[in-house]
Amino acid sequence: MTLLIIGVDPGTTLGYAIISEKGEFITNGSGKEFGISELITNIISFGKPLIVACDKNPPPAFAESLAVKLGAKLFFPREDLLVNEKRELVEEYDAKLNIHELDALASAVLALKRHKRFFEKINYFLEKHNRKELEEEVKLIMARNEELPLEAALRMAEEKHRVIEKKAVQPRAINAPEKRISEKQVEELRLKLVLLEEKNRKLKHYLNEKEKLVGKLKKRLSQTPGEQLVGYKESRIKHYTKQLKDNVRLVRHYEKELRRRDEFIASISLGKGVLVKKLDDLSQDEFANKNFLNIKEGDVLLIRNPASMSPRVIEELKGKVKIIITESILRNPLPGFVFLKPEGIIILESAHFAIADKKALEEALKKKDILKSIVDEYKKERKSE
Repeated sequence: MTLLIIGVDPGTTLGYAIISEKGEFITNGSGKEFGISELITNIISFGKPLIVACDKNPPPAFAESLAVKLGAKLFFPREDLLVNEKRELVEEYDAKLNIHELDALASAVLALKRHKRFFEKINYFLEKHNRKELEEEVKLIMARNEELPLEAALRMAEEKHRVIEKKAVQPRAINAPEKRISEKQVEELRLKLVLLEEKNRKLKHYLNEKEKLVGKLKKRLSQTPGEQLVGYKESRIKHYTKQLKDNVRLVRHYEKELRRRDEFIASISLGKGVLVKKLDDLSQDEFANKNFLNIKEGDVLLIRNPASMSPRVIEELKGKVKIIITESILRNPLPGFVFLKPEGIIILESAHFAIADKKALEEALKKKDILKSIVDEYKKERKSE
């Protein structure tokens, strides 16, 4: 018996693909007039349905209905599969498929991958108990009831196997009564019985643990003096009071940040301020870490330590940034950049940005230009001498 994983892609055109639980490609198909009955007939001709898979979350109603009618587990991803994810899943298969069949195959392959360790666990368990011949039956039971202990699933499979063997040996009675329970109903009742037994066992264990806990608490209360209980209560009050104060401080911090943000917006919108982007230094790591600042042409930078620099970063900034504001002006200025002191220019600061007074910045630049002209003139006079 081959256990089947069926991938479906419902829609105007239905696509499906079937692989075995070993990963072997079995068949595929698609069509606009494909009914669920025709699909079920086609599927069961190849083996026993184990999983019905789709590539959407939530799963389409068609996939849910098919899984119920086949008595198979329904599998769907946490999020809708992307096109590139589907292509990666099916790349090892050499089948010629259309887009609907390809999506269906990707769903089946993903379902197989997600259940690989689950199947390996079952195989190991059956090998350990020397019951490999019941592999398919145990996998069918466990796929529909993953929380069921393997021991219980094995008992169910063994019981079903004994019933089948008994039926094969037992001669058929003449004029046997027509009214009988189907094999599927028997299997469902057997499964319910095992599940109830397992729940009952867990409940007994849970109640036993609770009784032990109650006993320990009673013992502790009887041994704990009143003063200790009061002390414990006071320590909890202090703990929660501290938590409350910490939360109040945090709220005030965020309120302060919001006010600062509003001041930033107001300064820029009134045309009185210039947005400045902050860097710790000009190293490659810092530049990469502050990539979110999106430094572009015409930006002004505020740099704490410009002496720490990377030639690649300097090359990247050339042509984009002209003005660098810093407390630590370099002895040998970099060509193409103007270095200014922040005093009187920077009026607001946050973690990654600052606001420069537009008028003060313009005046500082003018002074720089005048000073540069004087220096250039002086150098010319020295050369002529």
